[in-house]
Amino acid sequence: MTAERITAIEVIHDEHRALAAILNGLSSIVRDIEGGKLEPDYTLLASMIEYISEMPDKLHHPKEDRIFALLRTKTGEVNEHLDRLEADHRATTHATGLLDRALVSYVQGGVAGFPGFRDAVRTYVADEWVHLNTEERHILPVVRRLFSADEWEAIGAEFVRNGDPWSGPENRYADLFKRITSLAPAPIGVGGGPSR
Repeated sequence: MTAERITAIEVIHDEHRALAAILNGLSSIVRDIEGGKLEPDYTLLASMIEYISEMPDKLHHPKEDRIFALLRTKTGEVNEHLDRLEADHRATTHATGLLDRALVSYVQGGVAGFPGFRDAVRTYVADEWVHLNTEERHILPVVRRLFSADEWEAIGAEFVRNGDPWSGPENRYADLFKRITSLAPAPIGVGGGPSR
């Protein structure tokens, strides 16, 4: 495997890091609420779920789907992984919808609604880690090996038009990230956070 820098792969890694930051932050906040260290901040939770709902489906998955389609024309060695990943992409709206509905139930039900929300977050985050790790371990090394420089150049040109995961196309996610960072307590963000 070459050590050459491939801009499109770096973009995918960067988007994975952005999503991982939100997933880790959401998991940590839910643990702290459960442990009595934080009071729920529904605005913060809703902002994090908004990012999880928006960025992967609109910015990230179309890039990966482009790579997956090209990869299928070159090899069948990872088709089983691709089948699962593409199914995950198709199910994204449903999965984030469950998370959103669990938050609404939590807001409406108060403490009684927390276990359902906690479990929805745990399930979503666990599934997302499997998804991200599959891409990082099984797909990206293969595409690095099989795609030509011209193919990477064409893919990279498409990726640049989409913006980055921290700001998004036309800075769409910049305000959302600022809101999350300002609301989340340290070490996740810079906000004081509603603590006990």
